[in-house]
Amino acid sequence: MPKDASADSPRLMCEFCGYRTSIHWNLKIHRRRHTGEKPFSCDRCQASFAARYQLTTHLERHQDIGERRRRHICTDCNLGFSSSRALYHHRPLHEDGKRYKCSQCDKSFAQAAGYAQHKRWHRQKRQRATEIKKNVV
Repeated sequence: MPKDASADSPRLMCEFCGYRTSIHWNLKIHRRRHTGEKPFSCDRCQASFAARYQLTTHLERHQDIGERRRRHICTDCNLGFSSSRALYHHRPLHEDGKRYKCSQCDKSFAQAAGYAQHKRWHRQKRQRATEIKKNVV
């Protein structure tokens, strides 16, 4: 006997847009996009949210900066970072060699981002010099 295709398909549907899901909670949160209902409010500011997890994420932003920075500590210099990603990007500073060397001056950088910013500085300096020359003539 053939299996009914609709048995596995989501049974709950948003009356506003046709979104389908089999999980009641997902539909409830989804409907709030249409109704504008945001029952979860921040007690520190005017922000409100459709789902509790959104409020929880938001509340982390209100934490003391010092408290957030202590979560991810560099083992070489004890500097704290708010995320593991920030710590990951900090780590090359402790490497022996600085891999990025400027061809226009004697500076070198451990991180590509610092080197890129430095190159922009040289480029802007050249552009300013060119503009000054144009204005003199």
